Amino acid sequence: MRSGPAILLTTLIGASHLAAAATPAPSPAAGESAIRAVVSDYVGLYRAGTLERWKALFHPSLTVADPRPDGSIRVRGLEEFYATQKTGFESGRTQGERLENIRVEAGRRIARVTADYIYTGEGKDSRGKLGLHLVEGSAGWSIVAIVYSYDQP
Repeated sequence: MRSGPAILLTTLIGASHLAAAATPAPSPAAGESAIRAVVSDYVGLYRAGTLERWKALFHPSLTVADPRPDGSIRVRGLEEFYATQKTGFESGRTQGERLENIRVEAGRRIARVTADYIYTGEGKDSRGKLGLHLVEGSAGWSIVAIVYSYDQP
């Protein structure tokens, strides 16, 4: 017969397993729905009047990377990336983005989203490919990385 710390440890382990079993895991469909909502906001909030809310979709350590025409790779953090977008809207330029062929691959609290995108700026459309990486934290899903390239330089 066990006594003392051994019983306490066994009781605690058993209770933690019961608590874990009693807490339902989110369904994969619910996770994908939440991810798609972030992607929808990524496009929908990309406007002059909602740009501050758009910025809140990103983790503070966001990394944005895109290949440059000279063969280099431009890498920016959140503040630099956001400042570029804000300057564009403040200049009065009409710009926007829409996504097509959105694909979501989700894992345990992580997701990769790929899409074709059409950026509209200064009256012309530019097509390209977009990749977003998201991680789910205690505050919900955050975009932690963006990679993109235009189809034409």
